[in-house]
Amino acid sequence: MEDSVAHLRSRWTSESTAAAIRFLRGEPMEDGAIGSMEHDGRTYFDLRGIRIEQTQLDGVTIRNVNLRWSTIRDVGFKNTKLIKCNLSQTAFAECYFRRALFQKCDIVNAKFSACDFSDARIEGSWLDFSTFTSCEIVLRNIRFRDDTTPQALVRVCRNLKLNAMSMGHFADAGELTYLERTYDRHALFNHAFSQEHEGVGERAKAVKDWLGSVLLNWLWGYGEKPERLALTMVANILVFGTLQYWLNGVPGASWFDHTYFSGITFLTIGYGDLAPVGMLPRILAVLEGAAGIATFGMLIASAAKKIMYR
Repeated sequence: MEDSVAHLRSRWTSESTAAAIRFLRGEPMEDGAIGSMEHDGRTYFDLRGIRIEQTQLDGVTIRNVNLRWSTIRDVGFKNTKLIKCNLSQTAFAECYFRRALFQKCDIVNAKFSACDFSDARIEGSWLDFSTFTSCEIVLRNIRFRDDTTPQALVRVCRNLKLNAMSMGHFADAGELTYLERTYDRHALFNHAFSQEHEGVGERAKAVKDWLGSVLLNWLWGYGEKPERLALTMVANILVFGTLQYWLNGVPGASWFDHTYFSGITFLTIGYGDLAPVGMLPRILAVLEGAAGIATFGMLIASAAKKIMYR
């Protein structure tokens, strides 16, 4: 098959590879020296399957080049602009992308290993299924496309998170974890309210999964925003205290006294100076104590994660 990966890679001799490198550097070339091709309504310069090693492509602009199935190792791309290029299934290893720009590139299924993306920017590019291993890359240099599906963004954030953890960028890993779960919540919403369900039971399960994700986000931001738990604690104390006041759980006590009782119950202090009377107020106190224990467990888990990251 003429378009097979083996054929695309075998067509590159040392002479044709050198000519392609000169082309990428913007050096003068004879007309037709580099072939072109059409793909998805766009014209590309056809460098599919090429192998480029140990050279410099610093400061150049590479536009509309198809590098699919290529292998690129130990190549410098400092200050290089890659615009509207097809980098799908390309393997990059030990490449230097400092201050490089990827703009409107197709980077699906690409593999980056031990690459330096210091101050590089990835804007408006398809990164779905791409993997990053031991790469120096920070989240602030990535701009996600507005037209990307939530499912694709979940996969992108997960792969970037794994790389950030391997590089010790735990702040980025935490933010990417939150983004991953946020986009997953959006995907759950789309699934819950789509027309694809076969029955009421399936739709009810999808809605339940979405509501569970919404609740976890409100409570503590999926473990990445423990400050939300402080607000949850205050809200619980006020709500349970007000309910006890309406039920006259501590006879003759004011709203403030009921709120105080709610606070020592939620915090499981249990001074014993106030005690509820009646079955319903007592059940409510037990439920509040259980909620307090669960909230503290979540707070400790989230705080321990943040401390471990530092």
